[in-house]
Amino acid sequence: MIDTHCHLDLLKKEDLEETLKDEGLECLITVGYDRKTIKNAIRLSEEKDHVFCAIGFHPHEADKVREEDFEWLKELATKHPKVKALGEMGLDFYKEYSDRKRQEEVFRRQIAIARELGLPIVVHSRDAEEETIRILREEKAYEVGGVMHCFTGSYEFMKACVDLGFYISYSGIITYPNAQALREVVKKTPTYRLLIETDAPFLAPQPVRGKPNKPPYIRYTAEVLAQLIPNSSFEDVERMTSENAKLLFNLINEKKETITYVINNKLYINLTNKCNLHCAFCQRERERNFMVKGYWVWVSRDPSVEEVIREIGDPKKYEEIVFCGYGEPTLRFSALKEIAKWVKERGGRVRVDTNGLMFTFLPREKLKELKGLVDVWSVSLNAPDKETYDRVCRPAQVNAFEMVIDFIKEALKEGFEVVATAVDYDGVDMKKTEELARSLGAKFRGRVYEVVG
Repeated sequence: MIDTHCHLDLLKKEDLEETLKDEGLECLITVGYDRKTIKNAIRLSEEKDHVFCAIGFHPHEADKVREEDFEWLKELATKHPKVKALGEMGLDFYKEYSDRKRQEEVFRRQIAIARELGLPIVVHSRDAEEETIRILREEKAYEVGGVMHCFTGSYEFMKACVDLGFYISYSGIITYPNAQALREVVKKTPTYRLLIETDAPFLAPQPVRGKPNKPPYIRYTAEVLAQLIPNSSFEDVERMTSENAKLLFNLINEKKETITYVINNKLYINLTNKCNLHCAFCQRERERNFMVKGYWVWVSRDPSVEEVIREIGDPKKYEEIVFCGYGEPTLRFSALKEIAKWVKERGGRVRVDTNGLMFTFLPREKLKELKGLVDVWSVSLNAPDKETYDRVCRPAQVNAFEMVIDFIKEALKEGFEVVATAVDYDGVDMKKTEELARSLGAKFRGRVYEVVG
């Protein structure tokens, strides 16, 4: 696990020693926020291979920052390769230890340095949501990205930050009894933008509240995250937050392509990247550096049948084998059929996640060939009517919505179990979409927008 924000130099000696010996902590990002702590952060990062640092001037320090401090910060970030980000910087209008105008000036100057150096930023924002977003936009902070440290804001603020390409980092605060509103925001945070931190020695999680915080306590926060994020285990949280951190802070040397991946004892197969829809809500339409719960799901080529079978191993180990990935699996019908047959012969259960447009490029008779090989079709319905479907799913085919309906009907007629799904996207009436699905005889499952996997 990676603690993306802690203050190692502020820990007690025994807590620091424990932290540095903890094999469960893969990496630590220690943060300096004034001249003294910046020097300490750099020193600690250079003493230990798995410790990296972020350096910058906290908004509480803004009144003390002088022109020469900016040049000093730039020099340090250029000179020391263990500096992986600038910050924490930002705005704090809650305590106002520094003048608001000066906070904004110092924030803007540090963003400019980050853009010049190509480093992400670590942002502190308290009681200043509108002002923070405005400055991030005006200073083009999206060019380098960064993380909203110790996030406690609104859903709207989280969404605006994510739209700018920023990560959202949660601390032990999400474990507090009075943090229910924040936990609701957590549930809606895209997993590919999720980070975890302690902010040690501050903000100890609920089970150890009242004690000085330390990075090993990050597990308590991870446990709560696993409860909040749909279809996620502790191991999922550990993996996805670590991979996100490696990407943001440039701690990863290579991206491992994933042909198969496991989530909650279900094995998912990336059969292809190709898709015949351009859904407005789909992450593939926006970026290729995309992970599903810590797995890279963009593959450079379609894997062979033999490669997939080799990676599956014993299909009975899993609750089900799911053809999913970044593209439409039925576009590789022959491979899908061959692999599904192999799985069923060995006692496995097969689900296919599809957009339901198979009949636009294959004869409907082909569906019969999958009887006994596919147990469940999960069909992306995504709308209660053609107008909404065309706006949200953006098909090339004029009659695409009708073809999805036709596929659902035909699959049910052939005796398949069918689950119609829909993403709770802007303008989609989920109640009417469910009513349509059930009127066809299918089951229904709603999906939360931006929550993948």
